[in-house]
Amino acid sequence: MTRKRVCSLFRRAGEDMEKKNAYFTVEAALVLPIVIAALLFVIYMMLFQYDRCLLEQDMGAIALWGALVDASDAEDMERKTQGRLGELYREKYVAWKITQLEAILDGNKFRVKGAGQLTFPVPEWNIWSAENVWGTEADYSYNRMSPVDFIRLCHKFEEYAGR
Repeated sequence: MTRKRVCSLFRRAGEDMEKKNAYFTVEAALVLPIVIAALLFVIYMMLFQYDRCLLEQDMGAIALWGALVDASDAEDMERKTQGRLGELYREKYVAWKITQLEAILDGNKFRVKGAGQLTFPVPEWNIWSAENVWGTEADYSYNRMSPVDFIRLCHKFEEYAGR
């Protein structure tokens, strides 16, 4: 290739580059990281909300189970409750870990408490708390009722309704 031919190729490539503007490159360099960060933040918030809803559902289901389970005495109730809490499938929680899971039987009141926490991936962006952890808790309670008490309440309701 001759020197004249090589120079003309470089000149032609330079002319093509001058005709194109570079606005898209600058805009992409500024906007793309912000868009990606916003998408990751939204995904992380959705995972947090999903796990919070699972915790609420599990605590409500266990509390309802505790109100309806048949137990002969407090020790039998405690044994059945510990078995039920041990059967809770914890691997379904996607982004966090369970930090508290307890059941309390106080007289006829069955109460279940659960808590979980999520470690935020970027500590500098966590403006809601000084720690790098987001947490939530769920607390449900139901009154246990014997069948005899239920029948008595039904009779009282019938009397009140005028039947």
